[in-house]
Amino acid sequence: AELEDALVMSGDADYEAIHGVTTAAQAALLMQRYIHEFNLPENAFSGFCVNAHANGANNPLAMFQRAIDEQTYQKAGMICPPINMFDAAPVADGAAALVLARADILPETQSHPRVRITASSLSTSTLALHDRPDILTLSAASDSAEKAFKFANIQAKDVQLFELHDRFSIFAALSLEACGFAKRGEGWKLANDVSIKTDGSIPICTFGGSKARGDSAGATGVYQIAEVCLQLQNRAGKNQIPGVQTGMAQCLGGTGATAATHILQRVDPS
Repeated sequence: AELEDALVMSGDADYEAIHGVTTAAQAALLMQRYIHEFNLPENAFSGFCVNAHANGANNPLAMFQRAIDEQTYQKAGMICPPINMFDAAPVADGAAALVLARADILPETQSHPRVRITASSLSTSTLALHDRPDILTLSAASDSAEKAFKFANIQAKDVQLFELHDRFSIFAALSLEACGFAKRGEGWKLANDVSIKTDGSIPICTFGGSKARGDSAGATGVYQIAEVCLQLQNRAGKNQIPGVQTGMAQCLGGTGATAATHILQRVDPS
């Protein structure tokens, strides 16, 4: 209860938290509406969970290092219908660090390729779900990504890796749509083919994401950027994406009330 009291502070206090609408309940409302509006089966989001755990199985730092299959997902107990145990990321302790430096002070010879932050963008939306014109559109994520793409002078199709914030599987679908990788109502489809896998067109959560690696709250955004850097430096081990040059990380606050997007690119040729 104490942990939930702390987490619910990321939502609206007057109309949501005070009535017991937890973070899981908010995500469940979004997922239930998404399933209803687009007439989907309740296991439509299973691919996100299967992919995250498959990648987490190859990450020695992941909280969960065992792969799951579709059958395991369907047998999982409900947390807040239609969200089951595998649709929700575990709250975990964790830490990550980044070392930033000017390019002109870096040594000429390095053991790892250099990575440049080519764009950084933060956008906000309404805190409460009921204040949004369309609850199935993460406007902060969309605006943040659009500004980051413009600043980096790239398009969504140029991104080879997307570390999104999959605190709940519904957020993965909505983030893919908000950032231009899928049309509205079709983000879930990317999880049911090879698109989001490490050898797909837009790999996501390549180290397990919040779902399998663990969601470390305030450290999550830095962790995502660190994971993108490991990919760009060819240090991702069994989860390495071959030839990746451009990666993107996006961390959400609350139920998408804030979104921080970073574009990172490899400087040294592969």
